[in-house]
Amino acid sequence: MPSRFRYSIRARLQWSVMALIVAITALCGICMVLLVFWFERTLFYNHLVGDLERYIDEYQSAQNAVRIPRGDITFYKLPSTDHTLLPEAFRYYPEGNFEVLSGPGAYSLIVRNRSPWVYVLAQDQSDFERLELLAVAGIVFGFLLISGLGYWLSRYIASQVLLPVMTLAAAVNADPGSGRSPGFNPDHYSRDEVGDLAQAVQDYADQVADLLERERQFTADVSHELRTPMMVIQAASDVLAESTNDNPAQQRVLSRIERAIKDMQQQIALYLELAREPGESQRDDDCTLPEAANAALELWNSRADEQGIALRCSCEPGSSEMRVSRVLISAVLNNLLHNALNHTRAGSVSIEVTGRNVAVRDTGSGIDPGVAAHIFERGVRSPQGPGSRYGLGLSISKRICDHQRWQLDVQPNSPQGTTFTLTV
Repeated sequence: MPSRFRYSIRARLQWSVMALIVAITALCGICMVLLVFWFERTLFYNHLVGDLERYIDEYQSAQNAVRIPRGDITFYKLPSTDHTLLPEAFRYYPEGNFEVLSGPGAYSLIVRNRSPWVYVLAQDQSDFERLELLAVAGIVFGFLLISGLGYWLSRYIASQVLLPVMTLAAAVNADPGSGRSPGFNPDHYSRDEVGDLAQAVQDYADQVADLLERERQFTADVSHELRTPMMVIQAASDVLAESTNDNPAQQRVLSRIERAIKDMQQQIALYLELAREPGESQRDDDCTLPEAANAALELWNSRADEQGIALRCSCEPGSSEMRVSRVLISAVLNNLLHNALNHTRAGSVSIEVTGRNVAVRDTGSGIDPGVAAHIFERGVRSPQGPGSRYGLGLSISKRICDHQRWQLDVQPNSPQGTTFTLTV
């Protein structure tokens, strides 16, 4: 089942810490910018309004227009109908507080109406605006700097927090078979969630190792306990064959016994091969794909002749010379041919070897699309009639392919028939 998480735990932890750092930094930066604007709009303007009220009290009795420059502040008293005394950028503003841009300069403008006079206080705040821009630029730069440092800090934190987990994962991957490597010892981990996980994995690994050991012992017992009686039966059959040369009835019985002995020996060899790890097969009994295909053809020729079916084998020049277990490849091909002959009433069955592929094609009844998806399961029934099964052969063949890491595919032919393709 695919994981719903796209990224690793380390990546998710790293980006979570990074997002937290960025969010906190951004929040602090926004608060600082708002604080600067609050200082400008509240404290700064309140100070200017207080200065203007003092000027009004001082010059309200003056009967003429007044212009009083004092440093960066200029006070104006002028008729409400004549603003010529004001610079053009300051003229005809209603009562209130304003920020005026005039050329390269920036000014704070406070206007109060006291009919028939207008009182104006203008302060040059160009220097303050420059400081304000520098403050905002500094905040942005600080945000970027802290975000960059936060990235590396988040990587470090994620690595340190997940170090025990990554150590455990490396130890498990280093010893997937039994989990008994020195680096995979639950006592090496602290008594926390990781230590509990290490202990659980160790217990599971011990169980798997115990099951594997039991299977090895069972395989050895089967090899001895079954092969020895089969050898005794075979020897007895050979003795009986010498003493019944003139009795056809007894010869037929002995022939059936010998075939049963041969089949049993092949089955024992097959299951012993499946009990071994891939690559541990007896190399002196290996064969190539063309050799296995020709041997299967020879074995099933008589059965095909009895059914009136043409059984053919073709090997493309340059086919793979890779050697595989004769027991396992023969079991797969024999099961596929047995299945093909069972479901073919007329026509042909062919074995085609191409590169590392072996295809078994038949012109039989074919496979229903609804059955094809489950064809390798045990006891799958054919829709052609009650009691018609594909048998255990395909299930065993699939198990052999999975064990050897081979690939077995099925595809319906047109207009009828089926193709099984084995890739080694």
